Amino acid sequence: MSNVEKIYFSPSSTTKKVVEEISNNFNEKKEIFDLLNFNSEKVFASDDIAIVGMPVFAGRIPKTARKRLEKIKGDNTPAIAVVNYGNAHVSDALLELVDLLKENNFNVIAAASTVSHHSIFSGVAQGRPDSSDIEKINEFAQKCIEKIESGESLTSEIPGNRPYTDYKQLPFVVSCDDMACAFCYDCVSICPENAIPDDDPVDTDLDLCSRCTACIHICPEDARMFTGDAFEAKKPEFEKANSERKDPEFYL
Repeated sequence: MSNVEKIYFSPSSTTKKVVEEISNNFNEKKEIFDLLNFNSEKVFASDDIAIVGMPVFAGRIPKTARKRLEKIKGDNTPAIAVVNYGNAHVSDALLELVDLLKENNFNVIAAASTVSHHSIFSGVAQGRPDSSDIEKINEFAQKCIEKIESGESLTSEIPGNRPYTDYKQLPFVVSCDDMACAFCYDCVSICPENAIPDDDPVDTDLDLCSRCTACIHICPEDARMFTGDAFEAKKPEFEKANSERKDPEFYL
């Protein structure tokens, strides 16, 4: 019996939410591969269905997520490619994801770019995905099911450029309020870059940190946050520039 394979890298849980919404339309047994902690080789069967969700980091899928996804292969396995972004720019991320899945022997049957509350700048895309987004995502999922049943592949052209835009490292500081920190070590466990020392969860190695926000969103005490002059200067400018609503886009 085929499985629906939910594969995602979701530091702030918004990409996970979109993948879950799509998967709820399928009746097959579900399996989860959370690339924040799954870093092993895996090959899926030809009758499985893969739903692969990635956040957009400055126009690309995250470098660490890409490396982990490169280890996951298909056997002409039907795949739905989804990138989730904070109402700013998709750039080359969806094209990159579709290309990588095809290279890994997945049969990409559909693709989408969806919008969620921005993980860094809280004033952008608040409340997204909202009811309108969810309705469109579910309509897309039903069309994906029809395509899988008919044996069709993706025919739409995916926007983006090759070579992809260069990776960019954000200059923002991730800090921890040592008075608020409960030393639960959740941030240490979840960090995909091993940027938070086992013996000092208040510290962050900013040379290793990808600013993915996983540690910020998992902290039960809200002790971790973006700080610094660069972040404070960019926040109002970015939120103003990306205030106009963007809608999800679907490719079949």
